[in-house]
Amino acid sequence: MKILIPTDYSLLARKAAEYAVSLSANIDAEYILLHCDNIPRPSYSFVNKLDDILREEAMKTGNDLIESIRQTTGTRAKMTCDFTFGDPIEILDSYAEKHDVDMIVMGTKGETVVKNRIFGSVASGVLEHVSCPTLFVPANAELNQPQNIAFATDLTNIDEEIQELIAFAQFFNATINVVHVYPDLIDPSTFDEESTKLELIAKTSYPNITFNAVMDDDIIAGLDTYVESDRPDLIAMFTYKSGVLEYLFNESQTEKMAMHSHTPLLIMRKK
Repeated sequence: MKILIPTDYSLLARKAAEYAVSLSANIDAEYILLHCDNIPRPSYSFVNKLDDILREEAMKTGNDLIESIRQTTGTRAKMTCDFTFGDPIEILDSYAEKHDVDMIVMGTKGETVVKNRIFGSVASGVLEHVSCPTLFVPANAELNQPQNIAFATDLTNIDEEIQELIAFAQFFNATINVVHVYPDLIDPSTFDEESTKLELIAKTSYPNITFNAVMDDDIIAGLDTYVESDRPDLIAMFTYKSGVLEYLFNESQTEKMAMHSHTPLLIMRKK
């Protein structure tokens, strides 16, 4: 597994890197720490020399960070750093594809960004533009492998999505807790369709799967209630790119939510 970790060398980015190492401790993983310089500069010769100096300094800082992470975590996995100019929102998707990245892991500010739609501006942009699985790690996340994964789903394409999540969960022998939020008033005619989908879950070869029905007219509030009561180690969702923030975290709900203050969020793309 190749894991890309965008970094600005902040404590938050370091936390994401340490979490990534902890997450894949028993996996044959390789890590790339990528720093993006997004400061626009004119194209003059002396500026180009400055760019070379900045690249050299950034690579030195990145290698120092790698050695520090090795000492902290004890990992012997392959870790490299890289540097590029440009907007990380625009760069990460093509970079991940070019380097055969399996997952992106990056930090989020958790509680300090709740009033700003949970994610910082870069994380929000990445969520909209990057196609490979992306794991957002709050500042207060615990450094441990997930044993209980909350799979928040609308049950659409669940037969395909559950297989993708199983491929992730089986690395840790984690339990997948399928969570579906039902409105308080349910049309009984929908149950046949729901039962069929749940049978598909039951027929999977992975034994550690449970189903959890949550009753709430507000999907996000219902999910937040589940997370607050059951305390999963990680939340997994499949989403579309378009408008995902508006769907998941509308402005009227963000101040009431706490589910991202400690719980990493794994986003995968709906087909």
